[in-house]
Amino acid sequence: LGQRGARLLVRYPEIVEMQARAIFEAAIEAGKELHDRVTPEIMVPLVADKKELDIVKERIVATARLVEKERETSLAYHIGTMIELPRACLTAGEIARSADFFSF
Repeated sequence: LGQRGARLLVRYPEIVEMQARAIFEAAIEAGKELHDRVTPEIMVPLVADKKELDIVKERIVATARLVEKERETSLAYHIGTMIELPRACLTAGEIARSADFFSF
C-alpha cells in the first residue's frame, strides 16, 4: 500500500497534528454555537496493527492536550480505526486495546 493512511501519518506526524488540531478547534467552536459539548470521533485510516494506531494516537492525544491548554477548555473525543486491511483483521484483538471504536 505504500505511503497511505496510517503509514503516511507515522512518517509525517505534522499531517495528523494539523488535522487533529482542525478537528478539535472545530469541535470547540461548534460547541460554543450549539451551547453543548461536541465529541468528535477520529477514525485513523488503513491501520495494519496496534503499533501504527498507537503512534498516530499518541500524536492526536498530544495535540488535544495542547489545544486544551491554549483554549483553556477540556475536550472529549474518541479515536478509532476502520478494519479494512487483511492484517488489521488478523490483529483486530490487539488493535482493540488501543481503539475506542471500529468500523468495518
